[in-house]
Amino acid sequence: MTPEQKAGGPQSRKRLVISFEQPRGAQGPISRGGRRWPKIMAALGTALVLVAVLAASGGYLWWRHYRTTPAYTLALLVDAVQRNDLTIVNEIVDIDEIVDRLAADVTEQSVARYGVTLSTQQRRRVEALVPSLLPGVKQSVRDSLVKRLREISEESEPKPFIILAIGLPYLVKITTDGDTAMAVAPVQNQEIELTLQRHGERWKVAAMKDDTVVPRVVDDIMKDFPAIGPLR
Repeated sequence: MTPEQKAGGPQSRKRLVISFEQPRGAQGPISRGGRRWPKIMAALGTALVLVAVLAASGGYLWWRHYRTTPAYTLALLVDAVQRNDLTIVNEIVDIDEIVDRLAADVTEQSVARYGVTLSTQQRRRVEALVPSLLPGVKQSVRDSLVKRLREISEESEPKPFIILAIGLPYLVKITTDGDTAMAVAPVQNQEIELTLQRHGERWKVAAMKDDTVVPRVVDDIMKDFPAIGPLR
């Protein structure tokens, strides 16, 4: 056999083989990345659930505390006025305490109606009459307070209670000192001042200062004043 035959024989033939399979090293990162995404999404989902639970818990605790504040009581009062729910109004407004605290201002203005010529004895007679006549004007005082609260609520469109409760502190200036709170609200270029006292977890309106209320009370009680002439 010639050398040429040996070189061209089957033993010397070489085959070119092309592999279409990807190397293992190229598949590794894709496979690991594919396995990581479910873990990342699960972690994000857990974090979102945890944030939602914490937010809900914080909101619940805040709302529970807010319900014990004078702002919440005032929101209940304004909402009751808007719905004309006088039962709630009477529960929140301590009309007896309000009238008692108005006594001094009503007496002073009643005396002033008689002018500076009123003698000392006549002044004492007026001062003695006012406390006995004040209980008869409680409804007038209550009506005046309800009217002013309605004017406050009319400053904006009626809103659901939850929005009213959260937004009221931005409309009314409220300061708290222990079991007493002071609320000052602007009404038609004037201010109405309410004093609240703590009653358990709620508050009650115990006093009001309004330039329109005392003169109205004086008008009501002076109808029942006897003629006060010179006393001898």
